[in-house]
Amino acid sequence: MKNALIRVRVKYFAYIRSLVNNKREEEIELNDQSTILELIRVLARKYGKTFIESIFKDTRNNILRDNVILLHNGQSINNLEMPLRDGDTISFLPFLGGG
Repeated sequence: MKNALIRVRVKYFAYIRSLVNNKREEEIELNDQSTILELIRVLARKYGKTFIESIFKDTRNNILRDNVILLHNGQSINNLEMPLRDGDTISFLPFLGGG
């Protein structure tokens, strides 16, 4: 049986927008068995090496950079194996520190 397709909204903030042709957001179509990691891989194929290297500090082990925050429907996450559902929103934000 063929997997159904879902649509996920992806939002980009601050310098991350420059990695995705200055888009604020877009919809990505995935199969209904996709995870956040698979979404990132789709985006990496679409936007290239600079995007993936800016998101991951270790691409082999899928370890996010310390200065990147991922939100799943507004909630901070670090589990890249989290399954996605139709209508989910994933946001890529840089961590902004200050003092």
